[in-house]
Amino acid sequence: MPRVASKREKTRLNLEVTRSVRERLNRLLDLCEAESLTEVIRRALATYEALLEQQASGSEIVIRPKDGGGKERVLLVS
Repeated sequence: MPRVASKREKTRLNLEVTRSVRERLNRLLDLCEAESLTEVIRRALATYEALLEQQASGSEIVIRPKDGGGKERVLLVS
């Protein structure tokens, strides 16, 4: 899912992470078929922000198995 180039002002961010964090980022890169680690981080940030907003408004965040069986998991993201 390629993104259209943005004309918004950009700033460079250098991160120092452990090897395991880098491996997790690379795994996410493959799983979501993103074009770059920047895209992975951008998507993760948008998802986390949406979850926090929903939780702040009083919503429960639940993961339910597709088949309906098993237990639901309530996520606490803050």
